[in-house]
Amino acid sequence: MSSRPTMLSTTEILPRHVYPEPRRCLFAMCTHALPQEGCIVDPVGTIHLKTAPARPQSDVCKPYRYVPQVPQEIIDAIVESVEDLATFKACSLVCWAFVPASRTHIFRTVSLDMLNDAPDKIHAMLLRSPHIALYVRDLTIYRSHDTTSWMRPGSPLPAVLAMLPHIQRFSIFGCWGDWGDIPAPLATALLHIVALPKLERLHVLTIANVPAIFLHHALSLRVLSLFYVSLDPTMDTRDLPARVTSPEYLNLSLDSKVGKLLAHVGAAPLAAVRRLALNPIPNSPHSAAHLAKVLRGVEGTLERLDLQVHELHWTHPDTARLRALRTLQLHVIMESPRTPLPAFLPGALARFRAANPLLAHLTVVLHLPGASVCGADVPGAGDAARLLRACDAQMGGLKEVRWRVNPEASPPSLVPDYAAFLRAHLPRTEARGVLKVEQGYRVSGAAVMPLLPYTSVWPHRGKK
Repeated sequence: MSSRPTMLSTTEILPRHVYPEPRRCLFAMCTHALPQEGCIVDPVGTIHLKTAPARPQSDVCKPYRYVPQVPQEIIDAIVESVEDLATFKACSLVCWAFVPASRTHIFRTVSLDMLNDAPDKIHAMLLRSPHIALYVRDLTIYRSHDTTSWMRPGSPLPAVLAMLPHIQRFSIFGCWGDWGDIPAPLATALLHIVALPKLERLHVLTIANVPAIFLHHALSLRVLSLFYVSLDPTMDTRDLPARVTSPEYLNLSLDSKVGKLLAHVGAAPLAAVRRLALNPIPNSPHSAAHLAKVLRGVEGTLERLDLQVHELHWTHPDTARLRALRTLQLHVIMESPRTPLPAFLPGALARFRAANPLLAHLTVVLHLPGASVCGADVPGAGDAARLLRACDAQMGGLKEVRWRVNPEASPPSLVPDYAAFLRAHLPRTEARGVLKVEQGYRVSGAAVMPLLPYTSVWPHRGKK
């Protein structure tokens, strides 16, 4: 008898006890069972029957003993290719080999509403399985609009914050009011998180009179967002240690509160900012002055500028000193009815191109009110086409041009095809192959969210 093994396809008729079931194979691979002499299945599903003497029936019916182990690196790569949380949970239930990589993604992002039972649930879980705290990297705390309650009575939220030592991204969203009204245990826990050595990103919305030490730690982080945040004017900052770093990515709202914050900060902490996102406030009389002051602090380093402005409150910023500016994003909240494009846009693009010769990437995002969404026809199509052709003449030489239109309309409402309209009236840019056009929507009645381009928590989505 030849010693060469006989090769049979899995589609041929064989007794079930001869070849292993797929699910048992997977179990065997994950438990790293060692290959045995007898029946072996290769990766393409071919069965090799050795000529060795047949084993007893009790041995043959344990097919997982004959499957070679799969390296842990391959299993980790399989898990890394997954995108959604439900699949991560399913992977974690396969076997122990899938658990570490799955837990890294399942517990990486945690979002808590302090007024429901979420803090109690995660506190109980951390007490039962303390090792889970090692996986948490992205933490968001929401406070609801109930201004009379900061935490549920007996809430373990401060204890939960103290149990998470590896936070890299921390977000505080909601109506927080005044820092002095925050219960002392929670305020201490928040300061503890902000001072963590591994923290890289901080996003804070709507807190007044934060202590100077809070701002001191915040300005040492790589990514920082401050929206409606003010500094406590009664605190002495002279004893604070000197900062050795400054943000690279900065989000600011240019409201009336930011003036005192900028006066305390000065220009030095902005010297390393490479990407800047600003939300000028239309009803703030000093918004333009604050914008100019911020731009002066980033003259030598800024590479990307994002502006979210209101159509009827546009003031062109002086960007002539931004020597390294290469990317510009304009988010325009339209206010005029039946007007899909702002009249200032062609002139603004011309001024930006003249002041910033290195500009190579342009993005224009238009947020249209419901009054500008009238059936299938673009409102004011004639004027809009004229403005687009004027913009087209100002976009020559750019390496990348993106337009996005977000009309206020809930599906399945009939809305115009703005994407096709833009392509038709930007012929030069379209012909060069650098134009990308997108059309989304905003739910009817929903407000335009603050511009937070450096975080994935508004809304709180995303794996990274």
